[in-house]
Amino acid sequence: MTKNLRKLLIAAVTAALALSSFSTLPARAADEESAAPKIMLDKSPAVVAYQLKRLTNPQLSALDRKPTDAKYKPVYMAILTRKGMEKKLREEAIEALVGLDKSDAVTVILAALAKVEADDKNTNRELASLMMAQKPAALAAKREQLETLAKESESPTVKQAAYAGLVVGDGKLDKAWELAAANDGLKSLLASVAVIPTAAVREKFYDKVMPLVGKGDVAIQVAAIDALGYVPNHEVETFKLFCVIIGNREGERTAAAVRAVGRMPASKWPKDQIASVAQVIVKLVENTPADQRTTPAIVQAVQVGNDLAGALPPEQAAPIRKQLRALAVRVVLIKTLNEQMMYDLRYFTVQAGKPVQIVLQNEDNMPHNIVITAPGGLSEIGTLGGAMPAPEDPKEKPYVPNHPKVLQSTHLVNSGESVTLAFTAPAKPGNYAFLCTYPAHWVKMYGIMQVVEDLDAYDANPTPPKDPLTRKVYDSQKNESSEGAGHEHQH
Repeated sequence: MTKNLRKLLIAAVTAALALSSFSTLPARAADEESAAPKIMLDKSPAVVAYQLKRLTNPQLSALDRKPTDAKYKPVYMAILTRKGMEKKLREEAIEALVGLDKSDAVTVILAALAKVEADDKNTNRELASLMMAQKPAALAAKREQLETLAKESESPTVKQAAYAGLVVGDGKLDKAWELAAANDGLKSLLASVAVIPTAAVREKFYDKVMPLVGKGDVAIQVAAIDALGYVPNHEVETFKLFCVIIGNREGERTAAAVRAVGRMPASKWPKDQIASVAQVIVKLVENTPADQRTTPAIVQAVQVGNDLAGALPPEQAAPIRKQLRALAVRVVLIKTLNEQMMYDLRYFTVQAGKPVQIVLQNEDNMPHNIVITAPGGLSEIGTLGGAMPAPEDPKEKPYVPNHPKVLQSTHLVNSGESVTLAFTAPAKPGNYAFLCTYPAHWVKMYGIMQVVEDLDAYDANPTPPKDPLTRKVYDSQKNESSEGAGHEHQH
């Protein structure tokens, strides 16, 4: 074999192997060569869909597209229905499809909901949120389609959104209630209260929901209790009711009542009832076997009990906190605020050298993590983490730098999921920042873990820490918002 022929054979084999590798490896391999791969949009819809499905989210985001050219409709629909896409990209896709189809946003979103799998809760939740951002008149114009979804969708999230759309479109509850009663949809309708953005519309549920709390199917009772936590302007009545239910220790009903108290804005808690509810929560925890006190329901009860204590004068708060601390493992529940890029907790306090569990529950429509840094590490770790590329290894924690100031960290937590971070608090007292290191999140999404020598002494004279960026003393634990249900749930 001649030297030139050998070279040609080697080149041919190399090219064949490269072509074979490209056809069998994930689309991520192509991403190393080009951030914006070429898609053949002139092929059949099935071929185009196959090409788009093989792309990673960054590749799909980077595709060329024009909102004035109909050939890009499959690209925009893929962006709208793909799991894990950023909200701004979905909004761009809706705007483009509205223009290309000479349609409206609600029609486009309903079409997208029809394409998303029922078990893809995150994407369904994000699309539902985008639908609820539309004007009531636009929702009212799609009553027929919304009724069909409410009756026939296999996704609980979509059914909730459909009922919420009907209620917001009507501005009242009667027709949606009749539909739910006739189609075994009452639980979905009650759950829809959580996604209705307007307080005045949520208030309309009170008279119909209150009678359901004490009769009928337990699942409906639990859904009714949960719904009441989102209903404004009746806090005195509902708070008293929740106190009774918690005191009776009624399993699922009690857990729902604790949740409902927790999601009410602290400023709306009736001052003359706060101590009573805090005490019944102490009794609830006390009567729970020790090996069950790390269950989510009891963790939340302890957290709500501490929040209630925080609204009391120090001399009343200290014994309640001491009792809860003696009864329970130190577990801190931190939730994300939907579409606000914030945690619901500004700070929490732990004792030096003692075991701690942080439960991060992601109720936002995008992934978040929690990273705890050494004192003074907030800006440095936030900046370093945000500059990191997404890792190739799924076991590697995305956007968490390998740095001595990173003390504890979680993986990214997807929408609707939670993770528990267990560790021993640092031995040295001080203010340790916690933050989300997903790119650009840390500038709003951070707080302080106060480590103190003695929690009993601290409770006798609690001192909120300073915001590590503004240097102002935190004057509230609550990131309260009046812009809709789901933004008021704090722990």
